[in-house]
Amino acid sequence: MIVRTRTSVPQIIHQIDEVIRDTHASRKEKIENLQNLAMTCWQEVVPECGSPETFQALDPAEMQKRWAKVRDEVEKYEAKSQILYVLDWPASSGDFYWIK
Repeated sequence: MIVRTRTSVPQIIHQIDEVIRDTHASRKEKIENLQNLAMTCWQEVVPECGSPETFQALDPAEMQKRWAKVRDEVEKYEAKSQILYVLDWPASSGDFYWIK
């Protein structure tokens, strides 16, 4: 039996910040880590995204409410615009051009 431990959104955001600031990892490694963290965050905030029918039926106001909590957490970080870019990646498929 596989037990999945849940990671809280504040922990995920903290990890994203650490990856962004990491000066030792390669660019490729950082991007892979950030993409994985973004997907993990989406799964925590919107667990319904695994089922297209359930996701489509989700009330937009509920989505805004959930993501507002995430934005409040991101505001605590200096790299907030980069963190928001990472969190938007699953929806935008951005290219992480700013990662060095």
